[in-house]
Amino acid sequence: MSPLGVAIRALSTGTGLLIVGVLVMSLLAGPSDKPTARAWQRRLATSTRWLAALLLLSGVAALGWQVTVVTGRADSLARGEAWLRLLGATQYGTVWLLRHALLLLMAALVLLREREESRADWLAWRIEAGILAAAGIGLVAWAGHAVSVDPGRALPILVNAAHLIGVGSWLGALPALALLLRTASREDGADARPFAVIATRRFSSWALAVMILIVITGVWNTWNEVGGVPGLVGTDYGRLVLLKVALLVPVLCLAGWNRRSLLPRLSGDGAAVGRPAMRRLAGFVAIEALVGAALVVVAAVLAVTPPGRHETPLWPFSFRLAPDVTWNFPGVKTQVLIGSQVVLVGLLALVAGCLMRRGRSLWLAGAAVLLVAGAQQALPPLAVDAYPTTYRRSTIPYTAGSIAHGQELYRAQCASCHGPAGAGDGPAGAGLTPRPADLTAPHTNDHTAGDVFWWLTHGLKQGMPAFGATLSEDDRWDLINFLRALSAGEAARRLSYLDEPERPRLIAPDFTLRHGTRPGPASRSTAGASPSSSCCSPCPRRGRGSSSSPTRSASSEASTPPSSRCP
Repeated sequence: MSPLGVAIRALSTGTGLLIVGVLVMSLLAGPSDKPTARAWQRRLATSTRWLAALLLLSGVAALGWQVTVVTGRADSLARGEAWLRLLGATQYGTVWLLRHALLLLMAALVLLREREESRADWLAWRIEAGILAAAGIGLVAWAGHAVSVDPGRALPILVNAAHLIGVGSWLGALPALALLLRTASREDGADARPFAVIATRRFSSWALAVMILIVITGVWNTWNEVGGVPGLVGTDYGRLVLLKVALLVPVLCLAGWNRRSLLPRLSGDGAAVGRPAMRRLAGFVAIEALVGAALVVVAAVLAVTPPGRHETPLWPFSFRLAPDVTWNFPGVKTQVLIGSQVVLVGLLALVAGCLMRRGRSLWLAGAAVLLVAGAQQALPPLAVDAYPTTYRRSTIPYTAGSIAHGQELYRAQCASCHGPAGAGDGPAGAGLTPRPADLTAPHTNDHTAGDVFWWLTHGLKQGMPAFGATLSEDDRWDLINFLRALSAGEAARRLSYLDEPERPRLIAPDFTLRHGTRPGPASRSTAGASPSSSCCSPCPRRGRGSSSSPTRSASSEASTPPSSRCP
């Protein structure tokens, strides 16, 4: 990640957002016959020309920077074939060409526009330029993370495009609004004060609707590109998303306060109420714009950071919420029920505090207390221990060869304590307190493969030694694969005679068939009623619902990778 590359991307993105916002603000304000308002509109029209030129230049700079990134050499900037190869052989180049074709049309429309002799002329070029600028911003989504995370689907791209256009029509309009308010708050701008009040009210309503769109699409994009809470708090991409949220929340609070407190005062007495309120509002809008610029920089860093869904999370907490594990523990349901009811009362108090004018602070304080108390009651019973590697994904496939190697490692390193069959009955563990864990028991499924990897690497305080220095990382994953197969084989003993294809019970590893000297295709199946499909486990039961045949029956999850959870 280069600061220069981030700066170029932020400049290109920010300029595109500004053009969209300037045109939106101009259309929201509308034409006027007042000298100050007309001067403001002329300044906006002039700024669109400079912004259009800057957008095209920054786009060329971004393309040049991408050439150096793709080739890995700075001298590629002087090689025309490198530019042509990027433009003609990559999706980035195709999107760049289409986007800048639209932006060239917009620039021509802005630079070569004729006189505004009628209202239709005034509206025409602004609407047309706004549509072209919005399309140019939206096309960025076709070369972003939405494509790499979920290739082949149009919905993530369209949602991301709507998010970008919404940000432009809100954030890009803030500097223009601040300029109008500052100009109209002066004594010599009195003729534009009614115009500024109307424009601000229109923008306030517009911004409320657009912000709802931004929040909805932003949450959807985050979930699609991060993949869940582990990716949100455990990857660089997720932490950057949280930084964006941390910057956006104060802006939303400030905007809400402006809407409630300053907006109604704009039409008050000019010298005593209206003008001071307008000056304050102009300053607050400028602060929003500055925070928005920081958001653009963070978004530029996000654009060159691998999505959280593609990274292995490093879990930062010592616990995780696992209701699927703890739900049937004694007393958990009761505690969660009580805590959830307290949270519900707190939410009702929060709504009441937002709607009522009298005693609002008391209602909100009570709501905060109830929400915290309810969460403290309901969440701890659902928590289990967690480690930095809890959500780490295995680097070794779940194959028969890996399981066989893991079985050898288990016999050499683990069987003395955990027993030859993993039942926790090894001779070396007889005097330990507590006794070594039964690795075939159902509780094994309560832990992720990352939990087991952490224990193998760092050991346990209860007497289990650390193997991080004696076993390589691949060896540890092989051992985990064997433990998964061992537990799966034991789970097969509890299979009933009822066939449940939608609930696979036994995950078979990948393996390779050989016919003579020629290797056959690799295969994997997930059997719901064939316990013998585990290559390292003998058939635990014969009869209805089980089979001793080595034939593997395909199921609806035959192509699904094994679960990341320990067996």
